[in-house]
Amino acid sequence: MKNVFAFILLVLGVALMGQTRLPDGSLEDTQLEIVLLEETIQEDGALSLCIAKGDNCIENLTVGFTIRVYDSAGKEIWNSVWSGRTMDIQFKNPLPKAHKIFVEASGDFVINTTTANRISTRQPLKLTYLLNETSGR
Repeated sequence: MKNVFAFILLVLGVALMGQTRLPDGSLEDTQLEIVLLEETIQEDGALSLCIAKGDNCIENLTVGFTIRVYDSAGKEIWNSVWSGRTMDIQFKNPLPKAHKIFVEASGDFVINTTTANRISTRQPLKLTYLLNETSGR
């Protein structure tokens, strides 16, 4: 039983590493970022994102976000709002003319789905990704 309790404390300690508790009791972590894990948006309209700190995706963090997709001329060809319930995105159709993907969180915070704690990021998380010129063609 002691081992289980110690393990739980260890996990909670690791989960809180890097988070700062502010004077009002809220949590803040300014080192979080949205990371693109995989994309096949031109071929099958799919991409996979995560909220990460350094090289590690943190599976229990979520945030609503908007995705905007632009062609090579800079014209927006798609935009959609996602709840963040899943970070694996599947568009209705492939977007063969996609050139740039822009993802922006809907707020300046993420939610820890395990504890329901809101963690401030000070500003909305953003990701801009240019697709390889030769992919999907």
